Amino acid sequence: MPAAATAQTASPPPQQPIGIAYDAAGNLYIADAARHQVFEATLAGAWLVVAGSGVQGFSGDGSIAATAELNSPQSVAVGADGTLYIADTGNQRIRAVTKGIITTFAGSGIAGFSGDGGPAAAALLDDPIALTVDANDALFFCDSANQRVRRIAGGIITTIAGDGIQGFSGDGGPATSAELDTPSAVAISSDGRIYLSDSHNNRIRVIAISGIITTYAAQLALPLGIAVAPSGSVLVADTDNQRLRSIDISGNISTLAGNGVQGSAPDAGNAVASSLNTPTSVAISSFGDPTFADTANHSIRILAPNGNLYLPAALSAGRSSSIALTLPSSAIYGQSAATVAVTGSVPTPQGTVQLVDTGTAIAQSPLSAGDATLSLAHLSAGRHTLHVAYSGDGLNPAATSSDSSITIAPAALLATANPQTVTYGTPIPAFSGSLSGVLAQDTGSVAALFTTTAQILSPVGTYPIGASLNGPASANYTVALSPTSGLLQIVAAPTNTLAQNPTQNSFAGLPLLLTATVVSGTSGSPTGTVNFVEGATTIASATLNHGAATAAYLSPTAGTHSLVASYTGDANFTPSISPAITAVVLAMPGFSLAGSGSTTQTVQPGSIATYAFAIAAQPAPFTGAVSMSISGLPVGATASFAPTQVVPGTATATTVLSVQPLAPIVQTPTAFQHSILCALLLPLFLLCRRRSAPAGALCLLVFALGCGSRSVPEQAQPSQSYTLTVTGTSTNLAGALVVHSTTVTLNIQ
Repeated sequence: MPAAATAQTASPPPQQPIGIAYDAAGNLYIADAARHQVFEATLAGAWLVVAGSGVQGFSGDGSIAATAELNSPQSVAVGADGTLYIADTGNQRIRAVTKGIITTFAGSGIAGFSGDGGPAAAALLDDPIALTVDANDALFFCDSANQRVRRIAGGIITTIAGDGIQGFSGDGGPATSAELDTPSAVAISSDGRIYLSDSHNNRIRVIAISGIITTYAAQLALPLGIAVAPSGSVLVADTDNQRLRSIDISGNISTLAGNGVQGSAPDAGNAVASSLNTPTSVAISSFGDPTFADTANHSIRILAPNGNLYLPAALSAGRSSSIALTLPSSAIYGQSAATVAVTGSVPTPQGTVQLVDTGTAIAQSPLSAGDATLSLAHLSAGRHTLHVAYSGDGLNPAATSSDSSITIAPAALLATANPQTVTYGTPIPAFSGSLSGVLAQDTGSVAALFTTTAQILSPVGTYPIGASLNGPASANYTVALSPTSGLLQIVAAPTNTLAQNPTQNSFAGLPLLLTATVVSGTSGSPTGTVNFVEGATTIASATLNHGAATAAYLSPTAGTHSLVASYTGDANFTPSISPAITAVVLAMPGFSLAGSGSTTQTVQPGSIATYAFAIAAQPAPFTGAVSMSISGLPVGATASFAPTQVVPGTATATTVLSVQPLAPIVQTPTAFQHSILCALLLPLFLLCRRRSAPAGALCLLVFALGCGSRSVPEQAQPSQSYTLTVTGTSTNLAGALVVHSTTVTLNIQ
């Protein structure tokens, strides 16, 4: 409705309906000259007062239209913005109702003619009737007693037809120079031509875009109303012929309603067979149905598609409509629809139906042959209580169905994740992908969120990428992964292996300590084995512990060794090889033993022979204590070393061997032994002296030898040469005995 209207709960039918017009929504407005009011017959079948209190007069400008006074209103028109224009004919004004407030739009209220080129509200009018609005929202009307058709655009009034002289002339010339006789209707075609009923000349005349006027149809009887159909046909209320007629675009005329007999006809009668009584204003409904004021019958008649004439629903208390809503037994979000069937007193209801969910209209559809299909696409997943409302079509009143319940299941979506490959130990990236099946209405309102259970240090392997939904429309969907959805591949991380050069000298035969570190190229700590390799030979292996490996090369040979540390890798890390390192292994330190000076000595028994020996580190340093020993000594000889142990160190140590052969031994008798011996020899000596002189001499010698005091050697060593073996004994760094020997010669005279 264009204006605030007052509903009439009980209203008598119109008394003198003359002017009618539809708004864009399909509501019908009626100017009732006898009641001095303007009514609205809504699509839904309501009868409303739009303007006029019912008291003849003039008042109310600037106030509520329904309380204003009108004087024989005879025409109405509705602008594109919803403004309702009223020909307040008896007040010599055109009035406008906007948002329920009435004002004067044109005319000063004084009958006359003036104002062209000036403000319409200051102009003089004389019996203004027959309003219409063109596509540019300019208002046209018949200033009938002034024998003119006038136009108001931008508040300025001008004359477009008629020179003000009552008569007939001007065809083929400018419309403003033509004579008219009581123009009573005007209509604008879609191509801009202007049709007018030159009623007392019994003609329909047309003004071309060029402004030239011609006769369009003649041989009519007081045509009082015209309208242009969407097809281009011109509908004419051929008033005194009691007919509604149509002139097609080829100029052919035919009767749409009325049998030519003045009278009345029952509702729902055949249009051509019905009697009419002074048909006047003509309009075309939003459904294309011709409508006219059957003025003297105090009625409005609508020509339905079935060829019958009907009162508007608002003027037919017995009309009713019924509506049935059929919901699917199972429904999926965005994929289901409901069906609606509307039946009414007038066959084949037209209009629209709305699907309402708890007070909110969620879908709308026009009826087709009384039926409609309503999409349930906008119903969110879950349970809903629905009804459907029929808007009415002006013939069949509005209706509402009973409530029905339905459960909407979520729609299924397929998510396809883009595959990703990451290196172990690196952050898990954000995933991307696509989502198929989202309804157009939810574009931008639902999206797939791709995630995985894998973390930064999850083991190398393949992990699924899951999908969930977010966004305001996500509750209306379920999501599953498509068969082609990608996976997360975690691949082994690179490593960097470094071997450390030995920090201390090593010696052949001693373990060589080897150390390597393996560092992740990302994060995490590599595990597994490091092999220490020389050439093609693995010389030692060790297990990584917190990234470090230590092993021993058990028996390296002396010399320079080029080694690499080779990490074998594990489930999460790739193998790597260190740059080569150089390890120098020194020969195991020992000593040498050699005589220093003369190695042959000649001594008398009992004398001391000395030999000097040099004990040198070979190679240096030799830090073990070398113990000296000798073998091969003559019986009874003694030997000693000074010192008995030496430490060569980094130089040469010296020791001296002293050898003393055994000296001759002389045994002297004791005094007792000597006296005994002398006692035994004395008788022998005395006997010999008695026998003879030679015997006496011999006996004397024996006695002297036996009883004398001279010593006699007990034992003497023979003169000979001896080879003596001198041995040095020690322990090297490996704990092994190191023994070296040399020989010297001892001559005893």
